[in-house]
Amino acid sequence: MSIQELGSIGEFISSIAVLVTLIYLAVQVRQARNATIASTMQTNRMQFQNIMLANRDSLVAPVIIKADKGETLTEEEEYRLANHINLQWNLLFSEFVQLQIGYTAAWAPSDKLALERIFNRYGGRAADWWETNGREIYPQSFVDHVERIRLETKAKHN
Repeated sequence: MSIQELGSIGEFISSIAVLVTLIYLAVQVRQARNATIASTMQTNRMQFQNIMLANRDSLVAPVIIKADKGETLTEEEEYRLANHINLQWNLLFSEFVQLQIGYTAAWAPSDKLALERIFNRYGGRAADWWETNGREIYPQSFVDHVERIRLETKAKHN
């Protein structure tokens, strides 16, 4: 065998090795993406569970009830409620991001209903928080999304 033939065989073997490596990397990327999706969804569900636990917590539940009735809250109650509202906004933002990057699909719960609820609860405190803080700390795409849903909700109720 000549040097040229050996070189050709070597090139062929290296091209097969490159192809096998690319297939392996594609499989690894897909597995990593699936693991990321699973982790993100688990984190999202944990946040939701934290909200549900806070709603049942003997320290937060009475505050939510008072706020929904429009009653005056103490400074400590305002602090607890503010933390609860912040957690809810973070969950909504997390779900928005997941939807934008394709981690959730059409089967995911509608955020329109969740946004309608948060704007209509807690004696207006969640809406006030959005006006004073949310618009400033979240990306413009999320702000636009929330505002669009808000306008749709107002139009539906008028």
